[in-house]
Amino acid sequence: MSTPGPVSLSLTVLGAVAPGQALRRTGARPGDKVWVSGTIGDGTLGLAVLQGALPADGAGFLADRYRLPEPRLSLGAALSGVALAAMDVSDGLVQDLGHLCRAGDCGAEIEAAAVPFSPATRAALAAKPDLLPRLLTGGDDYELLFAAPADADRIIVNRATAAGVPVACIGRFVAGPADVVVRDAAGAPLALLRAGWSHF
Repeated sequence: MSTPGPVSLSLTVLGAVAPGQALRRTGARPGDKVWVSGTIGDGTLGLAVLQGALPADGAGFLADRYRLPEPRLSLGAALSGVALAAMDVSDGLVQDLGHLCRAGDCGAEIEAAAVPFSPATRAALAAKPDLLPRLLTGGDDYELLFAAPADADRIIVNRATAAGVPVACIGRFVAGPADVVVRDAAGAPLALLRAGWSHF
């Protein structure tokens, strides 16, 4: 197949990991904590900036976060042996957390106020508070989302600091259906129209 249009490239990357060291989606259990690296929502706002739909302070930073995501390879390696389940946030925080829930046969509750946002995203959110659902369900952040035992906070923070990547605990896994509940500052569930990007 050929096209007279612009160049289109496809890349396949193969790798290897030591036996027993891979971070898989399976493994989250009720009582484990939900952690995420970096900041959430920058990719979503970056796309909006590039489409001309969102004039924002820090527009260049947001656009770069969308166009040039930074894979958290050092953190992923550092979490081996302590994270029980993990994946990247590509299709939206809520939707990808739902994948971990289904793989672990449990649910999750997260606090909207605990989700880490960059200064640029916080400024956009302050100007337009109704952006919050979009930030929680947008994609393209490629931060690491992971489950860890409730007593592993110090280990997680120390390893993340050594890897040079900030992390935040945003909630916990709970017994029950594989649903994700996002709670506002008053503890009430937020109504979300969608969980994230759907490929089909």
